[in-house]
Amino acid sequence: MFQCPICGELMEILTNNHCQNKHAISKKDLIEKYGAPKYVSPTMSREVQNWIRESTIITRVDFDIAQAAARSQLRRG
Repeated sequence: MFQCPICGELMEILTNNHCQNKHAISKKDLIEKYGAPKYVSPTMSREVQNWIRESTIITRVDFDIAQAAARSQLRRG
């Protein structure tokens, strides 16, 4: 994410549209006057990182049970 040097808004890329609509200045002029937008690496709290690591959407046991049920249905049909 890049941060606008004037307003601090985070965006995928600093666009001329943002510069014109929000600040009434071209992207080129904004960069010359205020400097290039800073790259900001999004950070997650340790709590969120742990939740993502621990939250398994499907476990191996869930997968095996689903596979067994599918095999059972195929044998019947």
